[in-house]
Amino acid sequence: MMLGVLTMLAFFALASSSFAQVSISLIPDPSSGEIQTNNNAQTATPGSVGAGVLVSGALIATSPLTTTTLRITYPSPITSSPVGFFTSTAGPGIGGAIPPQDPIRIEGATGVFAAITNAVLNTTNSRVEITLPAFPAGNSSSGSFRLVGVRIDANGKSGAQTATASLDSSANNYILTTTSFTVINAIGNGIGTMTLGARAGNINNGTATIFTNRTIPDSLGSIVITEGFASAFRTATQSSNNSTAVSNGTNIRLTFNGVPTGVTLALTANAGDASNNRAVSLSSGTITSSATTTTISFTGTGTGSPTGAPSLTATDSVEIQMSVTANSTAAVTTPGAISVTATLAPIGVSTNNDDPIHLGLPNTTNGYPTFIQLDVGPVTVVNIVAASTTLLIPLVEKVGPFDTGISIANTNTDPFGSGGGGATPTAGTLRFDIFPSTATGAGTACFLQTSATARPGVGIASDGTIPSGATYLALLSQILPLSNCAAGDMFGYIFVTANFLNAHGQATISDFRTYSLATNVLVLPPPSTSPRTTPAGSAERLDF
Repeated sequence: MMLGVLTMLAFFALASSSFAQVSISLIPDPSSGEIQTNNNAQTATPGSVGAGVLVSGALIATSPLTTTTLRITYPSPITSSPVGFFTSTAGPGIGGAIPPQDPIRIEGATGVFAAITNAVLNTTNSRVEITLPAFPAGNSSSGSFRLVGVRIDANGKSGAQTATASLDSSANNYILTTTSFTVINAIGNGIGTMTLGARAGNINNGTATIFTNRTIPDSLGSIVITEGFASAFRTATQSSNNSTAVSNGTNIRLTFNGVPTGVTLALTANAGDASNNRAVSLSSGTITSSATTTTISFTGTGTGSPTGAPSLTATDSVEIQMSVTANSTAAVTTPGAISVTATLAPIGVSTNNDDPIHLGLPNTTNGYPTFIQLDVGPVTVVNIVAASTTLLIPLVEKVGPFDTGISIANTNTDPFGSGGGGATPTAGTLRFDIFPSTATGAGTACFLQTSATARPGVGIASDGTIPSGATYLALLSQILPLSNCAAGDMFGYIFVTANFLNAHGQATISDFRTYSLATNVLVLPPPSTSPRTTPAGSAERLDF
């Protein structure tokens, strides 16, 4: 009987010990959104000091604990590290934390976990390993700690990102109740759109224009860049889970393409949402043919205008205003365009792929965070258009005794001079695009381009150009035989393209005896920059 009693007492003692454990749960503070090209995406709420994964241990009953390893595996390569980190496969690391301002670390360790001070990075398995302490004499405390500073490579990822947790041994009186948890709620484009325009309440200057004679009828342009989701644009402080800012925020690199020699774009930037300005800076406010890039940085430190940091809950935008100048020798003599593309910056890679000593370890080149290049655009910001004037004669006739007299004046010679706002004297040819009508509708279009061999009328030089200060005079009956129009009488309308600015015209239908009718010559905005399908392009005027 005594042996049976001792056996029962031993059984109950062992049973009590086996059920006396610490229950471990992991509670994340996930990032609401990260950028799909970010090599160093945060896995906790950006800009929140100490945000990370809370590891909570709840005591069930006093019991001995044996050492075990908590393994937290992330869905892609980890691109940050602890201080003086080492990996289970690569041996000693490079000695410093990555990033030094916001490394992987343990914060707020209490109770049963009070002795935990560091974590180990296992790059081979994309996981963080944390040694949970042993208490051979028995543990009587609950406790908790936070894992802070883990960053991952978001390239190639989409949607919510989940980490998994496990213990290296289950025979240790630690019980893991959480095996997976979300670290990033969504992954998307950092730059949503880049378009011509401006922020609400500001002037939309659209596209600037340079004529091929180096005059600039419209020197102003503007674009607006909108973030892809509410927390995409960040300062260097918001890109940290520490009180110290990391080296980079979400920077935007602008690259201008097709900038001719002698042309300069002066840039200014402002940012924010509809209710608050955000502080931004440009690495350079001047774009030329030899300096074609600038970088936008978010620099705000406060929440109010004008020092505000980007909102992490509202969609922000950045507006770039441009003022264009061209010197007297600018290479703009042929039509073209200046465009811009945008990508998040700085550009970098997530891990070392070339250094055999640090192969696979987080990359420190260009700081934190860095991005894979993904250009948005191009968007045309400056049009270089032919220095021409488009005129419309709505009615011309060569029917029986009736003919149409046409005059085109090249008024680039004027009394105002270069200092008084005068025009630049320039000669140019004329093109007549003729649209005949028939008794039942439209006829077949035809044209005449003046040249050394096709120069009807008077006031035209031997090379087919209208000299500056000259007035060209011709009858429709003189123009038609040199065109590719069908022979015979015609009536209809004509578009005249004068390959010089400041052309003006007059047309008169007459039988040269008892009847004359003046027909208006309308001046159109340049169709290349103001399409006739738009209200601005359809604004035909007697003078322009």
